[in-house]
Amino acid sequence: MADYTKYPVIIPSSTPSYDTCYQKEYLKSLTMDDLDDSTPAFVKKFVFDISDEATRGYCVELLRYLSDATNDNPKRGFGTGRTALWGLQRPPMLEGLRTLLRCGSDVSFDDLSTVFLLFYATNARSQVELSVSESNKELLDILMKHDLDNHVFNVVVEGEETLKHRLHEEGDTFYNIVNIEQHEKRFPMPGQFVSLYLPMGHIKSTMKNDEEFVKYFKGSEKWLKMASL
Repeated sequence: MADYTKYPVIIPSSTPSYDTCYQKEYLKSLTMDDLDDSTPAFVKKFVFDISDEATRGYCVELLRYLSDATNDNPKRGFGTGRTALWGLQRPPMLEGLRTLLRCGSDVSFDDLSTVFLLFYATNARSQVELSVSESNKELLDILMKHDLDNHVFNVVVEGEETLKHRLHEEGDTFYNIVNIEQHEKRFPMPGQFVSLYLPMGHIKSTMKNDEEFVKYFKGSEKWLKMASL
């Protein structure tokens, strides 16, 4: 996939958006006041601790996207022959299955923030695990600050060899393994960025106007929602 495209292609979608990035000047103009009331206070505190202005602004933009996309989620399809629901979803919810974010010794809170925020700010946060190098004291300290004393996410402190052994033993329990790298300060459109880590999906009934189907599946825990705590 890395040879031909960086983002999964969702149809229909805007073709130019796959090669579009925000200007840093715009992102730096965004503030915490640009977030609406659907953003929990603990998430705003998380974003406030991001030091780079453009990265912080991008996280504000990601949160605005998530809030808008999940405000009415799932959405009703427009076809007349069948009944469909579609929208952003949580990763697969099989028991124990999770996304692993690996942070080496040089990864900063800013580097991690954009990816981790997608989980931390939504109902997918129980499905993420952070693997942090034992030498990265600065990152560990700030993560503990935002753990809310409730262990709302799982942090494993381990070296590279320990991680390799664990992945060999527990590899099947990870839906996705992401090596967090030092931020290249390139900020793609939120829809494309989110699609790397959270799935978009739909479900259909073969009958038209199937309201029983809609009522049942609209309440599924699979659909992505903003977090509340």
